[in-house]
Amino acid sequence: MHKLSYRSAFKSGLIGVVFFVAPMLAIAQQDMQSDLKPADRAPDSQVELRNESKWSIQQLYFAPIDSDRWGPDQLSHNVVRTGGSFSLTGIRCDKYDAKLVDEDGDECIVRNIALCASDKIWRISDKDLLKCQARTPQ
Repeated sequence: MHKLSYRSAFKSGLIGVVFFVAPMLAIAQQDMQSDLKPADRAPDSQVELRNESKWSIQQLYFAPIDSDRWGPDQLSHNVVRTGGSFSLTGIRCDKYDAKLVDEDGDECIVRNIALCASDKIWRISDKDLLKCQARTPQ
């Protein structure tokens, strides 16, 4: 016959509670996270913008695809000079339209670009800027 002491009963009861409560806490945490608005969730990635064109990039804006609701200037007051780079942080993994403004004030809208942690470098070339400037109404 097995003797059940207070200590072993406490330990087995505690282990039972842990096995019951731990999954419940995990489910509650998932429910709380799914209730968060996208703006409240942690950013998904950091993307490096590399300017491989011969023009400085003065401003950079993102908008939801096929929208003209441009967010704030991602460069703030920074300029990405020829051969330079800039780290964009707090970028959520998604597809965006991007508006770039170069040193001459020319606007370039790039449609449907995917920015995510797997795409850590976004290169901008002369060809990219000239092609999208030709498509962007001024």
